[in-house]
Amino acid sequence: MDGIFFLVLSFLVMFSSIKLSYYGDALSNETKLGKEFVGGLLIASITSLPELVTSISAVLLNNPRLSFGDILGSNMFNIFVLSVFNIFFFKKMMFKNIDIRYKIESLILILEYLCIYISSKIKSFDLTTFLMIILYLVYIFRVIKIGKEEESSNSKRINNPGLKFFLTAIILIILSILLTGEADKISHIYPNISSSTIGAILLGITTSLPEVVSTYTLIKIDNIDMAISNMLGSNIFNFFILSISDFFVKNDHIYNYNDIYSYLYLVGGFIITNLLLISITKKNKNNRFYVLISLLMSFIYLIVWYFQFK
Repeated sequence: MDGIFFLVLSFLVMFSSIKLSYYGDALSNETKLGKEFVGGLLIASITSLPELVTSISAVLLNNPRLSFGDILGSNMFNIFVLSVFNIFFFKKMMFKNIDIRYKIESLILILEYLCIYISSKIKSFDLTTFLMIILYLVYIFRVIKIGKEEESSNSKRINNPGLKFFLTAIILIILSILLTGEADKISHIYPNISSSTIGAILLGITTSLPEVVSTYTLIKIDNIDMAISNMLGSNIFNFFILSISDFFVKNDHIYNYNDIYSYLYLVGGFIITNLLLISITKKNKNNRFYVLISLLMSFIYLIVWYFQFK
C-alpha cells in the first residue's frame, strides 16, 4: 500500500512541478523579478524544501548520516540530470548557449564541496557552516542584482501568475513532505543498507523529483536560463540546508557523520560540478564536446551509484 501511495504522490508532485514552472516563467516575464531570481531563488527554494524537512528531521531523529547522504545525493543527482537533459535535448545545446554568468554558481558549489571535504577530514575545522551561510548570502545578493538588470521576454500570458505560483508552491510543498515521509517508510524495509546510501539514493532522488520535473518543463518551453538557474540554485540551497542542519547536531558537526558511501557522492559531486563549469565556460565550436562531457558526467554518477551496492 505504501508503494502505491508513493507512486500517486510522485505523479502529483510531477504535475505540480510542471505547473509551477509555467507560472514561474510567466511571473518572470510579467514582472521585473528576472529569470534568475524566479528560477534560481523562488523555484529552487520551493522545490528544495523536501530536503530541508528530511535533513532536519533526520538530525532530530539522531540519524545525521541520513541527512548528510540526502543532501550530497540530491546535489549529485541534480547535476547528473542536467547532463542527461543536455544529451536528450541535443539540438538545444544547453551548456553552449547559456549565459557564462552561471559559472559563478558552479564556483560557489565547488567551494562548498571543498569546505565540506576539509571539515570532514580536519575535525577541528569549525568554519564550514559559517562559510556556507556566507556563500549562500552572496548568491542571494547576486541573484537580486541580476534580476534587476534582466529584461522580460515575450511568452504566453497567464492571468494572475503570482497568485497561481503561490498556491501551486504551497501544494507542492505539502506533497513533497508527504512524499519524503513515504520514502522514509520504505527505507526502513531495508535496515541493513547504510543510512548514507539510503539518504543519497532513495531520499536524495525522491526529494529531487520537483527540481527534475520543473527543469524539464522549463527546457521544453525554451527557458534554458531559468532551468539551469533552478538546478544550480537548488544545489546551493541544499548546502545551505546542510549548514542549518549542523546547528541541530549535538556536540559535533554534521560533516563528521560520513562514511565511504557519502565520500563517494562528495568526490563524485565535486568532479561532475567541475565538468559542468568547464562546459559553461568553454565555448567550443564543436557540439560533440558538450555531449562528450555530459556523457562523462553521467558515467561518473552511475559509477558512484554502482559502488554503493558493491
